[in-house]
Amino acid sequence: MSFEKGVRRGNIWNDVIALDAIIKKTRFNRTGKDERFFENSFSSILDSKRDEFNGEIISQLNKDTSVKSVYCFGKNHRPDLTINEDGIAVEIKYINGSFDGVKMAFGQSLMYRLRYKFVFNIFVLSEKHKDIYVNICNNEESDLEDIFQYLSSDMNVFSYIVPAFSTAQITRA
Repeated sequence: MSFEKGVRRGNIWNDVIALDAIIKKTRFNRTGKDERFFENSFSSILDSKRDEFNGEIISQLNKDTSVKSVYCFGKNHRPDLTINEDGIAVEIKYINGSFDGVKMAFGQSLMYRLRYKFVFNIFVLSEKHKDIYVNICNNEESDLEDIFQYLSSDMNVFSYIVPAFSTAQITRA
């Protein structure tokens, strides 16, 4: 068993670029209270932009399709949504309490890479973690940046940290 080969050119790579642009434009500053809310909201956004993708958007909201899972450690692991059955897996974690969701997403990313060419992690930070977001913006989380860089360049796993709060009052050092 090995990871899917993710080539950084062609239709799937074009979908990676389109998804990156959409994530960067999306405001996650919502009144959602749980992870499911953010998963459903982002799935709806992608569904409304399905013409911008070469591949098929497959989410748990769409009753006509189902997200393909990865069987590992005696359990099926299923991304929140995908583009094609083997193209791009997307995992959304709402970080409201502990940071266990971050560790879990890193592990899930590796499992998803067994079946998908690219993986996107979207970490939605609650207002409780505004100080961590400020630290990230001020380049005070170099170890995290190193992990993200490695996962991106060597594993085709792209990670985003987005705030579920207004950033208007945040100043960068």
